[in-house]
Amino acid sequence: MATITGFLAGETIIDDRFVGTIAFNSENITLPDGSKMSLGIDDGHWVLVYQRHRGTAFEIFEYNMLQRKMLVDGRLGGTDEFRRFKELIRFFFANAAVDDLVTILPPQME
Repeated sequence: MATITGFLAGETIIDDRFVGTIAFNSENITLPDGSKMSLGIDDGHWVLVYQRHRGTAFEIFEYNMLQRKMLVDGRLGGTDEFRRFKELIRFFFANAAVDDLVTILPPQME
């Protein structure tokens, strides 16, 4: 099973201008712990939507790299929230099978 972390192994340059969303391609797919995540990236603005288990409320993490500002469910977050955000992304990248994901890109302007 190829994961995002495995897929990126050996990459020395990651495009930091990526704009798009990475999500599961089916509602039936979860991570090994039963959670679900999707990650939207728009240049320096990252949005992680996290659901611990089916039927529980979603948590929305927003991180603005330029302003170094973290919001969780619309409330200002600090170091602990930022640490959790990074841990969740690492877990997603290490455990989501590439074949189970879809990348949604915005329309290209001509």
